[in-house]
Formats: sequence, C-alpha cells, structure tokens
Amino acid sequence: MLLSTVVSQVINIGNNEGQSAYGDDWNDMSAFRQDVKDMGIDTKSLVSSPLLLADIEDPANTTFIIAGVERDTLSLPQFSSDGFLTFAAEDGYTPAEVDAIKEFVFAGGDVLVMDDFGYSSSIAEAFGVRFKGVQLYDTVYVTELDYNFVWMCVQESPCGMDGTSIDPETVENHSRWSIQDNGAHICKLYDGRFMAKSDSGVCEQHWKDGQIQFNSSYQVLLNNITGIDIIPNAKTGMGATEIRALTSPEATIDVNGDGEIWVGSEQTSETPDLWGQFNLSIEVCISQDCNFVQGGRITFIADGSALTNALYDYEGYNNGDYGKADKPIPRNDNRKWALDYIADSLVDTDEPGVSEDVPEPAPNAMVIFDESRHIQPSIASESYNTVYFLLVYFTGEGLAMLLLFLILFIAFEGVLLKKKDPEPWRHVFSIIYYGFGDANRYTYYAKSNKIKQVFLSKVRNQNGLTREEFDSLPARELQSMINDPVLVKFVFENRNYSLEQTVAIVKRIKVWGRT
Repeated sequence: MLLSTVVSQVINIGNNEGQSAYGDDWNDMSAFRQDVKDMGIDTKSLVSSPLLLADIEDPANTTFIIAGVERDTLSLPQFSSDGFLTFAAEDGYTPAEVDAIKEFVFAGGDVLVMDDFGYSSSIAEAFGVRFKGVQLYDTVYVTELDYNFVWMCVQESPCGMDGTSIDPETVENHSRWSIQDNGAHICKLYDGRFMAKSDSGVCEQHWKDGQIQFNSSYQVLLNNITGIDIIPNAKTGMGATEIRALTSPEATIDVNGDGEIWVGSEQTSETPDLWGQFNLSIEVCISQDCNFVQGGRITFIADGSALTNALYDYEGYNNGDYGKADKPIPRNDNRKWALDYIADSLVDTDEPGVSEDVPEPAPNAMVIFDESRHIQPSIASESYNTVYFLLVYFTGEGLAMLLLFLILFIAFEGVLLKKKDPEPWRHVFSIIYYGFGDANRYTYYAKSNKIKQVFLSKVRNQNGLTREEFDSLPARELQSMINDPVLVKFVFENRNYSLEQTVAIVKRIKVWGRT
C-alpha cells in the first residue's frame, strides 16, 4: 500500500502547476519572496510536512504561507483527534499535520492559506470555515481580460464597477487595519509622521514626500476563484472569525462545474447553481481584535494565485520578465496588500507606536513557504520531497512510530527465525565419568554417536583443521591420524555397544593424543 501511494505521487512529475516561491515562471511567487527578503526577513521552504512546525523556536515571529495546494497528502494510517485509526482522505493534510498547524497558531504564529479548488479543506474546517471548491463568477471582474479575473476589495462592503473599472466611490479601507485601536495596522499608528525613508521600517512602501502616508484600501486581483463559508457553531477554540472581503450581491457559483449558470429562487436539479454574495477572505484570530501584538491568526483567501508573479509583479509580467505576456495585467494592489500583511504579522512588537521610528521586522522574523504540496518538475526533487515526507511522518506521527517499531521488530524476529541455531558445544569431559553404574545414571554412555562426534572434534582440533578441511579428508588419512585400531573401528563401524564397552572406549578417548 505504501509503495503504491508513493508511486501515485511520482507519476505527477512534470506537471508544472507552479506557485513555488523558488521558481521564476509567471505562475511562481519568486517576486513576493524577494520582497520579503528585502525587508530583512529570513525565508525558508518546508518540503516535507507541517509536522515540523512543532520545532519552530519562535512561532510568534513566524509566518507560514500555503499557496495553491496542488495535490493530496499520502494516504497513510494515523490516529485521529478522537484516538481512532484513520486514513487521510482527499483533504491535502493529515489530522496530525492539521493539529500541528493549529498548535502553531495557538502559539502565536500567523498562517496565510490561499487556495481555490485544491486540498486545503481540512485546514479550513479546523478553523471553522470551508472552501466551496467550485468556481465563482462575479460582476466585478476585469473586462479587458475575461470573467475569470475577479477583483477582491479587502473591505467590509463589496466594491462595485463603473463601466469597465472599479467605481472609486465604492472603495473603502480595510475593516481592521484602518481603525485606530488595538487591531490597527502598525503603519496606521505612524500615519502622517515625518521621517527619513531609512527610518520607515516595515512601512517603507507607504513612505512618500518625507512622511508615512498609510493607505489601507486594497483592490486585489484574483483568478479562477471560489467562495468561503463560515461553518455554523464550529468549536475551534479561536477568539474571533472576521470576514475581510466579499463578492458583489450578483455573484454566482457553478456548483456542478458544467460551465453554465442556472439559478433560481431555490436550488433544484434544474437550477443547481448558486447566486448571491459570498465570502472571499476570512481572518480567524485568537484574540477578539486580531491585534498584531498577541498574534495567533490564520487568513484564508479564495484564490491560490494572488501572489503569483503575473499578478503580484504585474509590471514585470507586462514587460516580459516572466515570458511573453498574452494580455497585459492591470494595475492592482496585490503587492501592497501582501507586504502590509507581512508587516502586520512580523513587526517587532516592543512598544509599537511609541518610538519615533517605525519598527523593523522582529530580529528572528521568518516566513516559511509550504512546498510540500507542490508538484515538483523533476524526479530527483520529487523523490527527495517524498522521502523527506516519509522520514518526518515516521518520526513525528505517533502511529507511524508504532508501525516503524513493529516493522523493525518483525524484521528482527524474521532474521532470528531464519538463522540456524549453533550446534551445542561439546567437550570431551562431558562424556567422561568415573566409576560404574546403571545406564540410567550414565545415559550419555548409551549414545555412541554423540561420543563419536566428540572424539572426531578432538581429532580435528588437535590437528588444527577447519570443519571443511576435516570433512574432505580421505578415510585412510583419517585412520592414520587416529592411529588406534580400537578407536578406528569405533569410528568407522556402526554397531551397538554395551555400557562396559562404551566406558572402555571413553577411557581410551581420554588418553588418546597424550603420547
């Protein structure tokens, strides 16, 4: 079963879906990763399993980014949260990995999950939300491209269209970052302050004309999106679940995936699709106000491509930096929103808003990109990721460690069963007895074959021969070595001996070789 599962992963090699932070194609995220590094933040990739999040020394200053979960996890046995044996379903992450992500958030870490039709459902449901997993269409889309490119205004109310562009009168600010309270963005706390650009810290992108000019309105461009539902009465242990972005009221969802929209007042077989307003971004926090000091948040975006080079670095894409552009990507706020998200997550939280200069990122700030669910372009990298996953699985999952122990135990027992037991050690003194008695007392005397074996061992040892050399000796040469007609006859003749005869032979064996 394990072998077939691994093979099923390897056959995906060459499916270049992208969305890797370390690739330079239009559908990778190298531009975003470089911007994070330019902020002075360390970046890492996780190629095995989120189980390793348990080893992060400082979760409060770490952000874990999941973008476009392209494949399911290996379906290996594990213990569920209820203690029962289960196999991972098609949900991308095992129960143990979901628990590791949840513990990471409870420890103060931030997680950004960007997905649409992938395998992030298990993570989302652990935090009380659910990806619809089918395509959503909205009237707020980029008309010069097509209806697959939808605008997401990160605000409490949806934005609208004015002809072919977003109506500026419908644009608002971020519902949390723009309010001067405990949940405000760090750049909001320094908005309007004059300072040198070198002192602008994590708010450098908002520095203009010698001051911080914080603008928290974001028109984020998405492609091939879905919706996100809030699960009613979900018990997650989190403090707040906040909707950060919505579609227009005229959005529709192609439930059956047939490429056609049929909606009605009720969902029936004739009108299977949905219409109305749907959630595009949800933030789930430990604290009630989702403030950046306490941390512990997970943000869901209903599209896995929001930070790809084509959308995030639209100017570079239009200039051909990532290959020939079929159509130009319009100006958007994907970069501004992403960098503000990183600043909100990883700013140094010592006395925010008190110091004259904007704080820098925390000294040990780190962004980890989940590469474990991205299909690799080569067999070498795919094999490495799979082996690394199995290594982490067998050392981090409780049931896996038990299975590993059982496998090693059974293998060890198999080796022991296959190994032949050595012949019992015999010594000439084991058959030498003094005095006479009945055969029951001296039972060894009744076993002439045993006595013969002991004597031949003595002959072999005294002549310094190996077993192979001794076994290949001609009979005549063996007789000359024994050089005793009684013992020669005892060795070469098969007959029964009385107790008295056996005792006499044993005594003769005892003195043999001394002269």
